[in-house]
Amino acid sequence: MYKGLCVFLLALLGMSTAPALARDKPAIQRPPDTARNRLFLADTLGAMHYLTITCSGRLDQSWRERMAEMLQLEPLSAYEREDLVAAFNHGFRQQKREFPRCTPRTVSQIMAQKRLKAEQGQFLTTALADPYLH
Repeated sequence: MYKGLCVFLLALLGMSTAPALARDKPAIQRPPDTARNRLFLADTLGAMHYLTITCSGRLDQSWRERMAEMLQLEPLSAYEREDLVAAFNHGFRQQKREFPRCTPRTVSQIMAQKRLKAEQGQFLTTALADPYLH
């Protein structure tokens, strides 16, 4: 499930550069909630990053890498970039407050939270990709 979300996110981010490459096609109009959905997605990626490293260790940087890819591929102003980084950090810190450590008592709660965040991320990536799918 998590790997599928990563693949979908990468596909979405790759599609965000498509209008610049397809000069003969009209530019795709993004819905007004795109910026808000990107912020929610950044928050979700930060949460997933913390929930992953808290039990698996700091070697797994896959969610941080997805965030870095989003920042690199999206056409962002400096303010938008700062807001997305702040949202990622917010998601990370929020989960850290809720689950300060991975213990035998919290591991099932952490896994349930990861599933919830993965569903949220999938919903957001679908919403962000929708203009490209029609």
